[in-house]
Amino acid sequence: MFRAARLSLLLPLLACLCTVGAALAASTPQPGSENGVSYITGGIGEDEVQAFRAAAPQYNLRMTFASKAGNYLSDVDVTITAGAGRHVLAVRTEGPFLFVRIPAGAYRVSAHTPGISESRNIQVPTHGAIDLHFSWDNPDAPGVLHLCKQCPKPRRR
Repeated sequence: MFRAARLSLLLPLLACLCTVGAALAASTPQPGSENGVSYITGGIGEDEVQAFRAAAPQYNLRMTFASKAGNYLSDVDVTITAGAGRHVLAVRTEGPFLFVRIPAGAYRVSAHTPGISESRNIQVPTHGAIDLHFSWDNPDAPGVLHLCKQCPKPRRR
């Protein structure tokens, strides 16, 4: 009898732990890979933001995309090239963050939204990381995701 009572108390606790574990797994960014370069993209919602903060030390090139008004952006096409234009990575962001694990060296990072483009030459260090922040005056193109700082939910324009 005592074991049955103890078991009946443990079952709801186990169910709760499974639910929490599933929620955490769903918010953990899933890495992609291209040309041996690993990356994660996302950052929509507080759970994903926390997951990206936790994952940040594993990536040596970290990018954030926003409007100058402070709204975060998604659906940004990013291309990274090395050397004489050698293709390294091409990805469309799924949120305001793109974190990349890439060998140390010189690269050109190009970010594009409809009607707006920006390119930067960077040097990824052997130790540590580089943080790039792209922000544009008028990124209000169709399909661009805006996450206003006051609104908890994303909205599309």
